[in-house]
Amino acid sequence: MRWPGAVPSFKPGDLGWMLLVGAATLVANGTPLNNGMSPGATLDALAYNVLQFGVPAVLLLRLADALVDAGRLPVWLAYAGVVALTVVGGVWLIAPRLYPLLGKVGWWTWENDFALASTTLIWHGLGVAVYVQLRFSRRAQARLATLQDTAARRERQLAATQLLALQARVDPALLSERLAAIDDELLHQPQRAQARLAALIDWLRALQPHVEAEVSTLAREVAALRAYARLVGTDAQHTERLHLAGLGEPPEWPLAPMVLLPLVRPLLDDGTTLWSLSLHATPATAELRLRALGPDLSLTRLAAGRVPLAELAQRLRAVHGQAASLTLTVEDMPLFKLIWPLPAAAPPT
Repeated sequence: MRWPGAVPSFKPGDLGWMLLVGAATLVANGTPLNNGMSPGATLDALAYNVLQFGVPAVLLLRLADALVDAGRLPVWLAYAGVVALTVVGGVWLIAPRLYPLLGKVGWWTWENDFALASTTLIWHGLGVAVYVQLRFSRRAQARLATLQDTAARRERQLAATQLLALQARVDPALLSERLAAIDDELLHQPQRAQARLAALIDWLRALQPHVEAEVSTLAREVAALRAYARLVGTDAQHTERLHLAGLGEPPEWPLAPMVLLPLVRPLLDDGTTLWSLSLHATPATAELRLRALGPDLSLTRLAAGRVPLAELAQRLRAVHGQAASLTLTVEDMPLFKLIWPLPAAAPPT
C-alpha cells in the first residue's frame, strides 16, 4: 500500500546502522558472551541478528519517520509498530528463511523463539524510545532555531524601516542653511546656484525611500552621497573632495540606511580633507573602504575623530546582524572599513 506524502528517506549510513543494531541485539541478548561460542558460530549469530533485526529495524524506522512526518500515523503507534514488527518478523518470518543458508543449532526450539522475542522486545523498545526522544529533541531545537532566526530577521527589518523613516526626515536647520546659501549665490553666480539647487533636489530625492522599500540599497546610498558631495562642492557639479572609485553604477545590494551618508558627511563638511570611497566584495560580503587622501595627516585624523563611529556601527549591526562591522584604523592615513553580509542571491560584481 502506498501512503501519499510518506516516502521513506534512506541514507548512505543506514547500512552501518543495520550492522550496529544487529550487533547490539546480539550482545544485549548475551549470546556470544554466555554460550562460549566459537568464532565461526559467532559470525553466524551476528549474520542472523543483522538480517533478523538490524535490517528490518532500520527500514521500519525510516518508514515510521516518513509516516509520522506526513501526519499519517500518531507517534506512539508508528514507533511501537516498529518494535513489534521487527521482533515478530525477525523471529518468526525472517529467521526460518535463513535456516537453509546459515544453519540451525540442534537444541533450538520454539521456547527459545519466545525467549529471544521477549528479551529482544525489551532491548529494541528501549532503543527505539531513545531514538524517538533524540529525534524529536533535535527537531524541537531546529524549530526553536528557526523561530529565533525569524524573530531576528523581523527585528532587522524593523530596524531598517525605522532608519528609512529617520533618513527621510531632513534636518530643517540644514535645509534652511543650504537654501540660504543657494539664495545668496543666485545674486552673484546664478549658474552655480542652479547647479547647487539641482544637487539639493537630487539629494532630497535620494533620501526618500520607495513606497514598498524595507531596506535601503548600496545604489541608493551612493546616489545620496554623490548628490550631497556635489551640494557641498565648490562648483556643485563635481565631488572634488570625495573620489568615488568604481562606484559609477553601484549594485542594488541591501544596505542599512543612515550609515554611509552620516559616515561621510562630517568629513565633507570639514572642508579641508580629501577622501576616496571604493567597493570591494566577495561572494559572501561587501566592503566599502573610505580612505583619507590628505592633505595633512593631523587634519584628516581630526576629521575622522568627529565621526560617530559607535552609533553608526550599531545601526549597521541592527540591520545586517553581528557579521557586519564598521571600523577605523589610523596607522597611516585614516581608513574606514564598512563590511556587511550579502544575500545569497546577490550577483558578483
